[in-house]
Amino acid sequence: MDFYTIWESAHFRLSQSYDFRFPGYLFVECHSGVRRMNDFGPGESEELAAVLKLGERLLDLLIRPERIYVLKFGESDDRIHFHLIPRTAELLKSYLDERQESPPYNGALITAWLWANAGRLGHSDADIQDFISSARRMSEQLTS
Repeated sequence: MDFYTIWESAHFRLSQSYDFRFPGYLFVECHSGVRRMNDFGPGESEELAAVLKLGERLLDLLIRPERIYVLKFGESDDRIHFHLIPRTAELLKSYLDERQESPPYNGALITAWLWANAGRLGHSDADIQDFISSARRMSEQLTS
C-alpha cells in the first residue's frame, strides 16, 4: 500500500489526494481504467456505490464537514475517477475571507478556490498522514 492509499478492493482504490494538501480530500479511482460508467463490468457499479459511501462515511466520522462534494470530471485524466471534498466550516471561512458571497454557496467556485489555495491553508504532511492513518483504521472497522 502506498503513502496515500486508504482502502483498496479488486476494482477501486480510495486514497487521500496526492495533488492537494487538504486532509480528507479523497480520490476514488477505478483500476480497470474505464472512461465511462457504462463500461463497467459486472459488479463494478455496485462496488463504486459502496466505495463512495465508504468515503463519505469516513469524512463524516473523521472530518465532520458541513457538506461533501462529489465530483467527476475526467479532464486531466480521462479514466473514471471521483473527487470527494469535505467542505468544512474552516474551508468556507477561508474562502469567504476573500469573496463576498452569501448562501447558498457555489460548491464549484469553492472547489476551484481550494485547488488554487490548498497549499496555503496551513496543512502539514503530518496532518495528511494523521488523516490517512485514522482513515485506514476506520475503514478496516467499517468494512470488516
